[in-house]
Formats: sequence, C-alpha cells, structure tokens
Amino acid sequence: MDSPLEFFKRLLLDMAKKNVSNLHLSVGSAPLFRNYGRFVSAYENEILKKEDIEKIINSFLSPEELKQLEKNKEILLVKDFGENFRFKISVFYQKGSPAVSFNYISENILDLDSLGFSGNFKKNLTNAHGLLIVAGPTGAGKTSTVSSIIKKINLENKKYIITLEDPIEKIFVNKRSLIDQRQLGRDAISLIDGLKHCLEEDVDVVYLDEMKDGLELVLPYILELASGNCLVILEMNAENCTWALEKILNVSCQNLSRESIRFMLADVLFGVIAQKLIPNRSNGLSLALEVLTSNFAVKSLIREGNINQLENIIQNSGEEGMVNMDKSLKDLVLAGEIDRQDAGEIEI
Repeated sequence: MDSPLEFFKRLLLDMAKKNVSNLHLSVGSAPLFRNYGRFVSAYENEILKKEDIEKIINSFLSPEELKQLEKNKEILLVKDFGENFRFKISVFYQKGSPAVSFNYISENILDLDSLGFSGNFKKNLTNAHGLLIVAGPTGAGKTSTVSSIIKKINLENKKYIITLEDPIEKIFVNKRSLIDQRQLGRDAISLIDGLKHCLEEDVDVVYLDEMKDGLELVLPYILELASGNCLVILEMNAENCTWALEKILNVSCQNLSRESIRFMLADVLFGVIAQKLIPNRSNGLSLALEVLTSNFAVKSLIREGNINQLENIIQNSGEEGMVNMDKSLKDLVLAGEIDRQDAGEIEI
C-alpha cells in the first residue's frame, strides 16, 4: 500500500471517478465504498491499521478539532478537499480505535420539479410563512430537499434567509435573495442564540438543520418565529408526517403547556414533508414522498390532539397537493423504478 496519505488521496479520486457517495474507514477492514445504499469493497487486500487512520485524520483535522475529538470521542464536520470535493465527515471511536465516514456533498442542487413535488405545493411555497417540517430517517436526503426549497426561493423571491447549521453542508450563492449561513459554535454560540438573533431581524426564511437534542429548549422560539411573517424550515428525524408532529406535541416545555403547543402548532403549521430514499433498478436512489399541507381539517385535528386521524386526510386530499407515502411507493413500483420487495408492506 502507498503511504496512508497517498492512499487516502487515491480513495478520494476513486470516489469521484466512480460517483461514490460514501467512504468508510475502520481499523482491521479494507476501505468500503457505499453507493446508493449498497456497500462495495475498495481495495479488498488493503487492510487499514490504527496508525493509518490516525495519520489520515491528522491530515485534515485542525489542532482545535483534534482536541475536540479527544474530549468528546467524536466530531462531525464538513471539509473541502481541493476545489471539487466537499464532504460531511464523521470521526468517532469504536473498540478503542478511530473510524471515519465521508459523505460526499454534491454542488448540484436539484429543482423541486425533479423531486416530484406537486404544482400546488410549489406554488404555495413561493410566499409561504409558518412552520415547514422536513422529516425522514437518517440518510433520506432531507438536507437535499431543503436545499432545493431554498434554491427555489432564492431564484424567485427577494427574501432574507438565515440558516442555522451544524455543520454547514450546501453553500448557497445569493441570486434574488440574501442568504446568511451561520454555523453553530462558530458563527452563533448556540441554537437559542441564533434563534434570538432571528427574532430581532427582519428575516423571511429560517432554516434549522436536524437537532441532536434540546427541542424542548428551542421550540418556543421556533413557534414564535413561525407565528410572524416568516417561514421556518425544520429538519427532523421521523418516519412520517404524523410522527414528526407527535414529536413536537410530546415536547415538555417549561413555559408552554401541552394545550398551548397544540394550539400554536395548529396556527403556524404550513406543512410536513416526510421522505425515504429507495434503491432503484438503475443502481441509484428514488425518492418516496409523503406531503401534508395545513388546512382547516388539519388544524382542527391538531388542536384536538387527534393526530392519528391525519393519515385519512392525507389519503383523501390529493387535489390539495397532499401525498400518501404508500401511494408514492406504489407508484414507484408500478413505474418499474423500484422492486416490489424494496417498497415494504404496501398493497399493489
């Protein structure tokens, strides 16, 4: 094997040539490429040693980041390698040894049309305000969907957009809108401080990437922002629209009762997007969507706490731009994009 750093450079070049989305490095294992949900061994005979991975880590982490890794035993960050390689990187320990995963961040931001959103949803999004939740499991492409939403607003509207991220993934260039991207811990001390700043600014759109914890601390600020003439886009780890709303309604806030949260959420909710990425027959990934948009019936059910009935509204409100996850999966199967077994337990 080359020196660890030369080998690392070769892996990154191979990722670019083969259009690979993920690279995993672990002691005692050959490097693993993961492309569209499928693992592919890279250099099967090149087994990585602890010192190999340590040299690779030391090559791209700053002294301050190395101290943070030593203290917390893990660090999540974004790094640029050269001009065209941008990665979301997770460095952590397993069995007492370091491990690293690299997730390639493409410069390309898709249009909402290519993601399969309805015309009604896209039209209403142009001047939307309130709370928009983008939900899905880890690796479901939530950040890519949010990026497409911000891209649309940036191209079509003169808005002031603030993002609060940890770390910053996609880099936006101002078009018609002004976009300030703030990294937590670097540009804003904390999420609460970032939200307080937004409340004092004449901001039109605020994006919050997925929170690791502490929703009970920031929810009052989120609801207050969304109650004004501002669109708050919140990423959330939840399987479907109903689960995402239940997560919010089950939060215990010191200064807000559960009833107050229900009524405030009903008033400010713009909609919920839940999504999944499914391996397709073209060796890529297909996006399955569930979309809930707020209307009188949705608001009433949230106020009453009858969240379990929202699924019926989604199923019967296609003309309003709502989409049911099972129907989305069924359509992908019938179109020949994905295999039946990858769609889960749905009726065809």
